[in-house]
Amino acid sequence: MYLWKAWHDCRARVGLYIVATVTIAVLCGLGVIAQANSYHAFFMLHPYRPQAHAGFYNFSFEMDIPFWTLHGTILGWGATWNFANFPMFWEVFGFGSMAMLLAALSLGVSGVGKEYGAGTMNSVLTRPAPRWNFILTDWIVGLTGLVIILSGLAFPLLPFLYAIHAKGPGNILAGLPTLWVLGAAIYGLSHFTTLVTGSASKGLTLSAATLLTYSFLPAALHEWWHMDALLKATQWTMGAFDWDAWPLSPFNWGATIFWLVVAVGFLAASLAWITFHEV
Repeated sequence: MYLWKAWHDCRARVGLYIVATVTIAVLCGLGVIAQANSYHAFFMLHPYRPQAHAGFYNFSFEMDIPFWTLHGTILGWGATWNFANFPMFWEVFGFGSMAMLLAALSLGVSGVGKEYGAGTMNSVLTRPAPRWNFILTDWIVGLTGLVIILSGLAFPLLPFLYAIHAKGPGNILAGLPTLWVLGAAIYGLSHFTTLVTGSASKGLTLSAATLLTYSFLPAALHEWWHMDALLKATQWTMGAFDWDAWPLSPFNWGATIFWLVVAVGFLAASLAWITFHEV
């Protein structure tokens, strides 16, 4: 019964996000087709002047376009940006990073937040059903929606890459696991803060403050007090979004497992709070 209610509460925003990500993917796919046509038109117009465009002629469009599509559409151009030797995290957003952040925060506060907003949280906690079922149902619905939303950025691109005979089009799917687990961690953060504060707005504010602190504090410590330990640790956790990440480097299992552990930790914290909380 609560499974249906949880889905009913978030289905509108899940549907909206899915339409948005699929639309973005289709538009990016049409851009890939346009780039392929431009590339082949160039060779038709300049078939006998390879010396004048040596770098361009050595460029393999069919091989490189999955890489550009992965980092331009799924992951973004990187999670770090050095401006005047000041490393900043989350400065360069890709469509995948933005969709993950918005969807995870929004879905994380929706289920618990609606119960608090309607004043029915005490009723939910005093039902004969186990309390942990309330948390697990929220997580199942929220994470299922999050996975579908983020997948809407990648899978619609495959037909476009196959149409231009791109080499290794499946590489664009390699960005999804890290997005999924990072999204699950942010979902867990917003869900837990909403559960503890008793308000969707307070939970969202606290989650956003936590993310901003995680993003800017290491750079501030590095800039002001030359403390690099926290900065290096943060860079490692976001390594899967760097420009030289997959497929230029092996898949970043370390960062992916780290965010998976963080997500499981927030789930455990929510289960512990709901179990021992007194109405």
